[in-house]
Amino acid sequence: MGKSDPYINEAYKKVIQQKKWKSIGFFGFPESSPLTDWFDSPIKDFYDLKNKNWNINIYPYKVDRKYDLIVCTRVAYFCKDPEKLINSFKELLSDEGKILIDWGLGDHWRFDNYKIGWVKDEEHEWAYEKNNYLWSTVWSDNFQKHINFRLFQEWIKKKGYSDLKSAVFKEVPKVLNLDNTNLQISKNILCDIVTLWEDSPQMYIILVLTK
Repeated sequence: MGKSDPYINEAYKKVIQQKKWKSIGFFGFPESSPLTDWFDSPIKDFYDLKNKNWNINIYPYKVDRKYDLIVCTRVAYFCKDPEKLINSFKELLSDEGKILIDWGLGDHWRFDNYKIGWVKDEEHEWAYEKNNYLWSTVWSDNFQKHINFRLFQEWIKKKGYSDLKSAVFKEVPKVLNLDNTNLQISKNILCDIVTLWEDSPQMYIILVLTK
């Protein structure tokens, strides 16, 4: 368990609230965890690169079941096409299903030279494996109204960043701008933002989407 897990897991529970589901697909989870154990469901399926049953960037996803809840946390930033990722998950939802997903910004352990995104000084950030690059995040101007967003923005000024939006669109290879009215994803999006570590800031954008 990482040091941020207790804080982030509580934020997930706060956002999703509902504990009992008929079926749940956990994507980016090779096995059960404190977060997956919190949910109550007779059907819990785990999909992960380690399980050799899911690759986030290979479509269509080969999944035979529809889920009432899809959980994809701490992994969506590996996808090269966030819109395709979300729409692919929506195809796996039951009619009243929901998606719990997040994207992170900032880093506190891989680099001495702080990065808000993942391409800086001609270096592309990766995690766990050298071919497992971090590619994407999501954005909405509405995020800037959130108190934790504003806190994160203040903290990163100490790292030399004066404009978070400009840094995101400059450094992150692919940004899904939720303000784009041409997007095919649902506009019914619940959002929360969690900010951690003033000295090594991280921000998690947590979304709940419906079909």
